[in-house]
Amino acid sequence: MDRAASRLVSLFLGMLLLATQGSAGAASGDEPPRFEVAAPVTGAPLTFVVYGDTRFSRREQVVNAPARRALVRRIARENPAAILIGGDLVYQGTDPDDYATYESETLEWAKQKIPVFPALGNHEFTGCTRGEAAPCLENWWKAFGALALRPYRWYSVSLGPTLLALILDSDSPLRPGSEQREWLERQLTHADPRVSFILIVLHYPPVRDPFYPTMKDEKEIERYLSKHAATLRAQVVVVGSHVHNYERYFRDGVTYLVSGGGGARPMPAARMFGELSKLATSVNFHYLRFTLEADRLTGTMVRFDAGDRGGNPWSEPDRFEIRARSSAPAASR
Repeated sequence: MDRAASRLVSLFLGMLLLATQGSAGAASGDEPPRFEVAAPVTGAPLTFVVYGDTRFSRREQVVNAPARRALVRRIARENPAAILIGGDLVYQGTDPDDYATYESETLEWAKQKIPVFPALGNHEFTGCTRGEAAPCLENWWKAFGALALRPYRWYSVSLGPTLLALILDSDSPLRPGSEQREWLERQLTHADPRVSFILIVLHYPPVRDPFYPTMKDEKEIERYLSKHAATLRAQVVVVGSHVHNYERYFRDGVTYLVSGGGGARPMPAARMFGELSKLATSVNFHYLRFTLEADRLTGTMVRFDAGDRGGNPWSEPDRFEIRARSSAPAASR
């Protein structure tokens, strides 16, 4: 069976599974929705992409649009099972034209029927006054109307039977007792026993170069996991964005990543304080390719060199592997 046929069968099976769970794959009428991405029926590895800070906009001064478009095209060539975007999809959340730019530049994703699962970032709220986020949220919900997310701001995605992605909202409270925190803890502690990996995606990275200040409650994620990750059945991976670069850390059994190289104006990374990639490049437009197979989750940083003049701007300068708890201790190298 070729890949296109396999994708069609997988989508069909996924639709059947969704139908058994209710509208839009919601776990219940009172819970944020749970979406399903079926594993390849051929038994092949499941590949998906995570990255952030694309800043789709016609404002050329706030983004490297050629780099952004190159990444979009390369991801389309990967033909992943899903794309997870860690926020700052657009530059100004009040501007429908920014969302129109996203739709026009990612037409190939839509043609290939690649599902896109976004997290809310700070730029999704740019232009809205504090305490009045409704216009910005309406634009976001409308852009992803097929997901039927309204009125929710966080949700989950099952990627095959063994990986659960939790898509958080960095702008909503994450402190103990908050609605989002209680939902997050339920997902972590009551995950299906088949789940070997839990991927947390949010805009503000809980672990990053300390030269950049804490923005909201993202450090609460690290505090919770430092105490409880070892007691969970699944290995946990956390991907943040916001910092327009790439970083990788390993803390208390958890792999923490910063993937904010989707096209926004680059920011420096000191690569101190335990950063593991040790990249020598300062500008790192990129996305993360994850490959899930059996008891192994492999991550690869796919980098685009916007200044390349040699005809080969693509490289894969960092790679890491995480093993399920049932097979071996976590590895991050």
